Amino acid sequence: MGRISREVIERINDTADIVDVVSQYVDLKKRGRNYFGLCPFHHEKTASFSVAPDKNIYHCFGCGVGGSAINFLMEFEKISFVEAVKKLGDRYNITVELEQDGTSHEFFTQLYELQELAAQRYVSVLFSAQGKPALEYLTGRGLSEELIRTFRLGYAPDKWEDLINNTRSKQYSDDVLEKSGLFTKSDKGRFDRFRSRIMFPIMNPAGKVIAFGGRIFNGEDPAKYLNSPETPLYHKSDVLYGLHHTRDAIRSQETLVLVEGYMDFLTLYQTGIKNVVAVSGTALTQRHAAQIRKVAQKVYLAYDGDDAGIAATLRSGYTLYRGSVEPQVIPVPSGQDPDDWVRSDKGAAFKAAMKKPLRLVDFHIKVKNAADLRGIERSQFVNDLLKEVGSIEDGILRNEILRVIGQRLVIDERDLLQVLQKQKKRRFSPDFNDDLDTNQAELAFTGKLQRAQVEIIRILAQRNQEALGYARDHLDLNVFSEPVLKTLAGALLKSGDDLSLASILDQFEKKQEREAVAKLLFANTPSDTVDPVMLIRECLSSMREQPLRDQIKQLRLKIRDLDAADKDSTAEILEIASLQKQLKELAAANQVET
Repeated sequence: MGRISREVIERINDTADIVDVVSQYVDLKKRGRNYFGLCPFHHEKTASFSVAPDKNIYHCFGCGVGGSAINFLMEFEKISFVEAVKKLGDRYNITVELEQDGTSHEFFTQLYELQELAAQRYVSVLFSAQGKPALEYLTGRGLSEELIRTFRLGYAPDKWEDLINNTRSKQYSDDVLEKSGLFTKSDKGRFDRFRSRIMFPIMNPAGKVIAFGGRIFNGEDPAKYLNSPETPLYHKSDVLYGLHHTRDAIRSQETLVLVEGYMDFLTLYQTGIKNVVAVSGTALTQRHAAQIRKVAQKVYLAYDGDDAGIAATLRSGYTLYRGSVEPQVIPVPSGQDPDDWVRSDKGAAFKAAMKKPLRLVDFHIKVKNAADLRGIERSQFVNDLLKEVGSIEDGILRNEILRVIGQRLVIDERDLLQVLQKQKKRRFSPDFNDDLDTNQAELAFTGKLQRAQVEIIRILAQRNQEALGYARDHLDLNVFSEPVLKTLAGALLKSGDDLSLASILDQFEKKQEREAVAKLLFANTPSDTVDPVMLIRECLSSMREQPLRDQIKQLRLKIRDLDAADKDSTAEILEIASLQKQLKELAAANQVET
């Protein structure tokens, strides 16, 4: 496996502007020396995610994530270390080459290349003689050729090996072909996954093709839509169809229209509703909500007007509420989808409905005919509704929803609060908790000995030359009882004046360790009024003495047990005397240094 040289990584860390990188994904506001925003890795109302430009690192005081620009891209985009370095290299015009065979870099390069090749092939077929019926179908549905070309719609012909044959000259590896999601494999060989389908390319925020959705056309497959499987490039819980085209319109209007299907999206877009995205092939997740929150605070849900669409509207609406995004509903007529509805009158009724949407709770009560329910059915509905409301962390928002429920169903708010309080309370919804790495416990350095080690780390990071010189002469790394702190102290001692905290962070491969180190480096350095050399001396004294004191304490406990059992404790008494002598010698040595 190829590796990126340490020199290149350090150059990337030195060049990459952490504020520039993070601000592409998080709305940052300057507060003092640092920048703050809502954390993209967990749900919060108060900004606890901080970026330190002088240290070139980030840290969230809420969930504990932290690291360098490279780490941020890895965590946010769910990409490998190599991909993150390469992406930053492209952004800052730094050539990133892999040592040895360059396998990882080549693998992802070929994956992107293969997706682009497939998109070009599908487009060429659509605008050829064999794709003419599919093109006529699309134009017959009201889509202009300009729109079709803008979103790069295509057609996969009814052939088993059309795309695979068009890739043979590239000689892609079996691994690339298998993980592209474009093919299936059997005992007879490898075949095209998409056949006789109108193709909708799915793109990442940078506009690169990463996957496809295919709608059956004149084929026998019972599945109306077929989407790419999860691949190294495509994670469906993170992707909103069309967002790379409509992001600017959404930001300018501060609202977003959310639909279910590709055709719904395209029809609304062509009608002039540009602030639209689609969730295709998956339910709306908390990751989707987090993406939406960056560009809009209000979402109009316009799902199909059947039972399945209504259920999806409710699920998505409460997911948005939990993500601190306000959901409102545009009720689509029964039996229709937004595509049909908009085409029927060129979007006039849809646009009118956008001016008077329903609040999600009002929609919920209306579609369930809750106002007419009585007895156990009414009680069950209220309990189910309050379970959704109880998962919303924002207390002000919860109270507002409770007020609406009380008014609509003529229930005393105090009764609703009682029911809510009886229900099991959870800070995060189940699907949100799945997104967090709950198996990773935070490394905490809280003991007296650990605190002394942390204090030395902070002084070393401050780069006071006198303190560094003293530490290099007197600090034995073996006095560090915590392996993470020992490694960090060693790295800080070896670093010169051009210290790169980001490069030091990259030396910690485990996420748990890296985040603990980021938290330490992010913390305020010792006060300028405190002599750093004296502080190091005191910490070293504590670090040397504390293990001896702990041993004495354990020996005294042992002596007590031996005496209670009427056994000889002479050896333990002598050992305590020896340890106490060592303590006196350390104290005398410290006094001489002072």
